[in-house]
Amino acid sequence: MTKAELDQRIAARPKPRAELHLTPNGWEANDVRRQIDQESERRIRHIDERLKIARENFKDSHTRALERGRAKQDFDRGR
Repeated sequence: MTKAELDQRIAARPKPRAELHLTPNGWEANDVRRQIDQESERRIRHIDERLKIARENFKDSHTRALERGRAKQDFDRGR
């Protein structure tokens, strides 16, 4: 699960288009397409949530590292 996969899945979302005929493809074909679209949307939500969590963890870790560096610098300055 990567940002590239998320972008690829978002780009692969079906785009509605006007059709010049009214011939249905059958309920089975529609059902299969709907299931595939639902699975893709579920995967997009999952990847997006995981990326948000990773981004938040990175920001927290980075902030803590900066604070530790400042504390060490202040301690060394006081010697």
